[in-house]
Amino acid sequence: MGMDKDFDLVVVGYGAAGAAAAITAARLGANVALLDKQPADAHYSSTRMSGGLIMGANDVDAAARYLDACSGDMIPPEVSRAWAERAITVSDWLRDIGIETVHMAGGWYPKLPGFESIEVFAPLDKGIDPASVKIDMPAPGELAFKGPVPFGNGQTLHDQLLEAVAAHPLIDVFFEHAASRLVQNDGKVVGITCEADGRSVTFGARKGVVLACGGFEQDQEMIRNHLKAYPIYFYGASANTGDGIRMAQAVGADLWHMNQMIGRAVGHFKHPDGREITFNISVNPPGYAIVDKYGQRFANEYLQAVSKPNFYYELLHYDADLLEHPRIPAYWIFDSRRLNARPLSGGSYGHYAWSKDNRAEIDMGWIKEAATVEEAARAAGCLDPEAAARTIEKYNEVCASGEDELGRPADSLVPIDQGPFYCVPVYPGGATTNGGPRRDVSGRILNAFHEPIEGLFGAGELGGVIGMLYPSPGANLGEAFAFGAIAAETAINGNS
Repeated sequence: MGMDKDFDLVVVGYGAAGAAAAITAARLGANVALLDKQPADAHYSSTRMSGGLIMGANDVDAAARYLDACSGDMIPPEVSRAWAERAITVSDWLRDIGIETVHMAGGWYPKLPGFESIEVFAPLDKGIDPASVKIDMPAPGELAFKGPVPFGNGQTLHDQLLEAVAAHPLIDVFFEHAASRLVQNDGKVVGITCEADGRSVTFGARKGVVLACGGFEQDQEMIRNHLKAYPIYFYGASANTGDGIRMAQAVGADLWHMNQMIGRAVGHFKHPDGREITFNISVNPPGYAIVDKYGQRFANEYLQAVSKPNFYYELLHYDADLLEHPRIPAYWIFDSRRLNARPLSGGSYGHYAWSKDNRAEIDMGWIKEAATVEEAARAAGCLDPEAAARTIEKYNEVCASGEDELGRPADSLVPIDQGPFYCVPVYPGGATTNGGPRRDVSGRILNAFHEPIEGLFGAGELGGVIGMLYPSPGANLGEAFAFGAIAAETAINGNS
């Protein structure tokens, strides 16, 4: 098959994983095509829409133990170790390409072995000396800061990655090139076909193709077939529609942990212009309570308040007697004290900017406001608003005692007693899915017999090496930088 363009390596997807793969290959002397389906002026990768945090580590052995414990036996130990070996140098690697970071948090799960080895980094704006940044570290297993944070976010990281890629003359970036089919010759992946400007364009890839094009957050059929409940909503990249999974499957790739995602409670609303938009919500500061359809508290909401991704598992409960998911949606109840404290969400990057006083969202009906808890819960859709009101009365009594049977810390138990009152439906959702093509320690994508598909590599959330538990803030980006580099090195230096 003739190729329209020829490169040493073709990388599909321009987020952290794709950038890491392209930069690594270029530094090894390869000429690289970096493809993305989005236009340059609307390039919203998962990286750009993230918090910009990056998981690192200070000890390989301990980090490998921790990652293995988090995986729930979904990831081979040797693959977790390969990640750990890169995690200890990720901040140095980023500095080497011009991105300064600061250590600002740790892992999520202090109970797991190796927890103490995990370090989380945040990008800094250009010109800021990391030594000048003072961080009041959050408590172990938490991600909550008092006041403004002195570091950057996903936009910061995105902008600096684009600068780093642009600095390499061996990398050519092709926006609005939607990869559609891998090209093989005698079983080896030798190129990829894209749709661009209304026609098909085929890129030759002498050393192979790295798929780093994200998960299936926006493909409803895949969500129904693979995730643990429905509906589940994502606030990540709108371009992540499972393209890489389908392309890999078409050449025989095995899939792994397709039922896993980075989950938490999210808000999902319909804008007056017809768009449906999903938001990461911030229930902090107290007081807050989350109840099911029938007005009952069911879990320790503090997990959601400090951004832990395991609260989402509580939302997935299926009632075998009622034959339903009674917590989809659940209902977040709060009062004017919380409403006036700060915005309920940071917004949806590139799609919607949340108002500073939450008033626009009240006016659109996203936040239901009423004189009583019962009226607010009823307006939001709770099936038993009277029970919800009784639950909040009981919750307020718990606040007075300081002892919560669901395990909330005493300092998070602030009463909901300052009207008006508010209620927002919340759903299981999150940033990204984790499933996709199975890969090995070298970033090679494997077939159903766990044999490498020659010339095909994976990195990032497309079959990411994250299993049962999301290890830390920034684990997705830490994994993306690790396996983006690993995949490129394997492709350029040899498939072993």
